[in-house]
Amino acid sequence: MKLSVSSITSDLSKDKSHTGWLLKILLTINTLVVVLAVWTGINEGNVRAYFNEESFITSLSTAYLIAIALLSMGVYIRRCRKDWSWRSPAFVWLIIAMGFVFLAADEHMEIHERFDIWLHGILGIEENAITDRIDDVIVGLYGMAAAGLVYRYRAEMKRYRNVLPLLLTGFAFLFAMVFLDLLTNRPDILAFLLGMDMGLIMQTALGVLEEFCKLTACTVFVGSLYQAFRTAKSIALDPA
Repeated sequence: MKLSVSSITSDLSKDKSHTGWLLKILLTINTLVVVLAVWTGINEGNVRAYFNEESFITSLSTAYLIAIALLSMGVYIRRCRKDWSWRSPAFVWLIIAMGFVFLAADEHMEIHERFDIWLHGILGIEENAITDRIDDVIVGLYGMAAAGLVYRYRAEMKRYRNVLPLLLTGFAFLFAMVFLDLLTNRPDILAFLLGMDMGLIMQTALGVLEEFCKLTACTVFVGSLYQAFRTAKSIALDPA
């Protein structure tokens, strides 16, 4: 199974849902935003100036997360029809919707970053190379919890076979983002491997790539939930 974004968008462009075109448009927007942020940062003497937590890129990813939550709720409503019980297999879509509402709040209010600071204060310890990466580990745990949820409700997910390649691609970009975040949180690892000068250069470059992976993961999840939303109506009409 090919999981490249280009192959998936090409296949999806042929169907009536236009999910492929949606992905292409959003990925183009992401690329333009990242290139503009890098270009502006270079001109201002700081490549990562527009990649901090209060930047437009954070606002864009927050908007994506809200869109995913709304689409998940739409899938839940379409899928349930008359069975609103928490025992219903479709209940997973409500869980997903609530999860992405939390992730949007986290992205906007920096909840996991603040938890990192709070934990250091409560324990009375100084930040070090390990504890300073706690917030990155938390994001990885979010991803693992989401993957576990998909596996737990795999019978429901199998109804959306056209969505699964997108979900897998989204998770791939998500965990790539977490890995890059862990790697670039401090220059220590890259400096050890490449020397301080080259390590700092790579920290900047990989930091930009990490943000692009974050936007791409969000975009692919938007596409997957849009595809699921389109599919949910036919499943509700023919629940067998």
